[in-house]
Amino acid sequence: MFNEMYADLENLNDLMMSFSNAIVIQVAMDEELAPFLAATEQAQPSFTEGVAKFYPRYLMFEEDQVPLLLVRSKIGLVNAASAVTEAINYATNCLGVISAGTAGGLAQHINVGDIVLGSNYLYADADATIFGYERGQIPGMPVSYGDRDSDWEEAIEAALSALKSAQEEGSWAVHQGRMLAGNSFVTEYNVKDTREAFDTALSTDMETTAIAQICSNYDVSFMAVRCISDLCGPAADQEFHLSVDVVAPRSARYALQIAAELWTQQELPALELNLED
Repeated sequence: MFNEMYADLENLNDLMMSFSNAIVIQVAMDEELAPFLAATEQAQPSFTEGVAKFYPRYLMFEEDQVPLLLVRSKIGLVNAASAVTEAINYATNCLGVISAGTAGGLAQHINVGDIVLGSNYLYADADATIFGYERGQIPGMPVSYGDRDSDWEEAIEAALSALKSAQEEGSWAVHQGRMLAGNSFVTEYNVKDTREAFDTALSTDMETTAIAQICSNYDVSFMAVRCISDLCGPAADQEFHLSVDVVAPRSARYALQIAAELWTQQELPALELNLED
């Protein structure tokens, strides 16, 4: 059955061998995928499984290359979870999973164009408090997912240092902390309740927590790198929307830099990235 499902992939065994330790990068939309394709080179033909599309790519540098398995999952918790599960079945010794793309700004100090680096993840619309669980917690599962390990912390520190000049020139902020995901948009109608229930949460989207749960189940490290495209409850003087064509490349820039730094921790040559915002 497995071989029949992938009859259109000529070198499946080669893919699984050469990409066993790849870094998986998930995005939901084609617009979020585009800057990653522009910054990398094809390693194997892309292929489709269900609604998801997979792109084995190389991030090139000097005499070496970083294997990335890009995944365009489509929007939503189930789409993201199933696509990333498939990806880590290919990359059996995956160095880590990054969820990139856009997000909605939830915290009142967040602005459009800002970068949010996730440290832990909850479900925005999970509520089993009647049974004694915390808001955002699925019954029988942890309250949150995705506490970053030392490898991520070192990679993030190096990436932020490398991108500091670009950040200062572009005048966006970088935030680190809690992210939410759910099946419903947070809008002006429910933003007050969401902020009160999750008073430290920075952003909301429709994929990250599901991916964090999958990675927790499979003991794979995870983080999200999202750029804020919209504000859930903007103040009167705040700009509340930026085009995906602006924010997707910024998210990709940070995600690729962090992936590069994570890879170089494996005692490999340093990467030289030339990524434009």
